[in-house]
Amino acid sequence: MPDLFVGRYELGEVLGSGGTGVVRRARDTVLERPVALKLLRPGSGDDVLRARMRAEAQLAGALVHPGVAQVYDYGEDESGDQPAPYIVMQHVDGTSLWRVLRERRTLPPDEVMDLVAQAAAALEVAHAAGIVHRDIKPANILVTDDGRAVLVDFGIARTLDSEPLTQTGTVVGTADYISPEHARGQAASTRSDVYALGMVAYECLTGQRPFHRESTVATALAHLHDDAPELGAEVPGAVRRLVATMIAKDPAERPTSAEVAERAARIHHLTSASEQTRPILPPPPTPALRRGVRTPISRAPALRSRRIQVGAAAVAVVLTVSAFVAARPSEERVPDLDGMSAAAAAAALEDADFQVERRMVDDPAASRGAVLGQSPAAGASADQGSTVLLEVASGRTTLAAQDVVGREYDVAARRLVALGLVPDRVEVERPGGDGTVVTALPIGRLQLGAIVTLTVGVEPSAPTPGLAPAVKKVKPPKPHKPPKPPKGHGKSDD
Repeated sequence: MPDLFVGRYELGEVLGSGGTGVVRRARDTVLERPVALKLLRPGSGDDVLRARMRAEAQLAGALVHPGVAQVYDYGEDESGDQPAPYIVMQHVDGTSLWRVLRERRTLPPDEVMDLVAQAAAALEVAHAAGIVHRDIKPANILVTDDGRAVLVDFGIARTLDSEPLTQTGTVVGTADYISPEHARGQAASTRSDVYALGMVAYECLTGQRPFHRESTVATALAHLHDDAPELGAEVPGAVRRLVATMIAKDPAERPTSAEVAERAARIHHLTSASEQTRPILPPPPTPALRRGVRTPISRAPALRSRRIQVGAAAVAVVLTVSAFVAARPSEERVPDLDGMSAAAAAAALEDADFQVERRMVDDPAASRGAVLGQSPAAGASADQGSTVLLEVASGRTTLAAQDVVGREYDVAARRLVALGLVPDRVEVERPGGDGTVVTALPIGRLQLGAIVTLTVGVEPSAPTPGLAPAVKKVKPPKPHKPPKPPKGHGKSDD
C-alpha cells in the first residue's frame, strides 16, 4: 500500500478483516479528520463485490443516525490492473460487541436491553428507508466507551424493491444469526433483521448461540426446525418474553424494529431502576363499618341489644357481599390494539393478564401480521384471564381469473394493484388481438406482493419495409396421368 492511498488518505493499522475485505484506520489529509477505509483484498474485486460495495455506500450513505456509521465517500483506485473500490467511513472509536462478549462472555439483562433498544432504533431508521441490513451480528455492532451502540457493515444490505447481489439460490449472512425464512431461501425482510437482533440478545444473556451446529448447513436447518432453549429464571420475565417474540419462527409473530426499541427501552428503565423507585401497591381500604355512631350510655339495655343485633346482621351482609365480590375475577380495560403487530398486541394483552386468540383475515391493504380488529372492543371492560380475539392480516389475497381475463391490460393491472399484487405484462401475437388479457398466472390465494403475469393478445406485427416477405417453397403438382382402361376392354371388336 502507498503511504497516501489515492493521494489523500494516510493509512494506519488494520481495524478488522473478512474473507474479501479489510478495514483500516486512516487520516484524511485534506479534511484533517480520522476515518475508516474499507478496501477489497487484492484479486477479489469481481463485478459482484464491486457492486456490493457501491450498494453499501449508497444505502448507508443515505442514513443519518447516531447509531449508524456514516459513509463519507466511495471511489475506485485505478492504479492497479483492475479498479479497486473503497469506502470512506466515519471512524467509530469503540469495540465490537463480539470482542466484548469474548472478554465478558455474558452481559446483565439491563445492559442487553439498552444495547437492543439502541440497535433497534438504528434499524428502524434503515427499515423506514426501505433498507434491510441482512447481517446483524455482534461483530457488526460497535460499542463506544460511553455505551453507545453503532451499526456497521451494510455490505450485503439491500432495499426491499431491489434485486439481491447474489447468485440464485445462495443465502447471504452469518449462519448463527440468519432467520428461518432467510435460511429457507426466501428474501430477507425487516423482520429478518429483528430475528438476528434477537439472536444477538440471546447470546449476550447466555453466552451461547442457540442454533450453532457442526456445519453451516446444520446450523441453518436448526433455525428452521429447532426451538431455542428457554432463558433461565435469572433473566427477568419481560426480557424473556421480548427475546422470545423476536426469535419467533413466523415473521408475522415478531415485533417491528420500532416496537423492539420501545419495549427494550422500557424494560431497561425498569430493570435498572432502584427498588425505592418502583411503584408500591396501595394499602387495602378501611372498612366502612368503622364509621358507625356510638350509642349513648343512657340508652336502655334492650335498645342497645337490638342495635347490636342489627349491627351484627349488617356486618354479616357486608362480609357476604365482600366475599362474593372478592371471588369474582377483577376487570381490566381492553387496550386499543388496532394497527399493532400481532406479536406486540399479544404481549400487551399478556401483560394485562388476558388470553389471546388469533384469526387470520385476508386484507390486501394491510401488511402481514397487523391487527385489523379485536373483540372485545378497545376500552371495554373484561375479566382478567378472559380471551381477547384478534383479527390478524394474513398477508394473502385471492385472485380469480375472471377478475382480469378479458379486460384491457390497464384495467386488469389496476385490479391487481388493488389486490396487493404486482402485474407483469407479456404480449403474444394473435389475429384479432385487441390488447385484452387472455391468461393470468398464477391465480388463487396468493401472497401480497406476488408477481402475476398477464398475457395480452396483440395483432401480429407488420413486415418491416424493404424486406421481402419470406416465400414458402411449394412443390409443383405431379402431372396428371389418365387412368388405365380395365382389362378386356383395351381392344376394339372391329
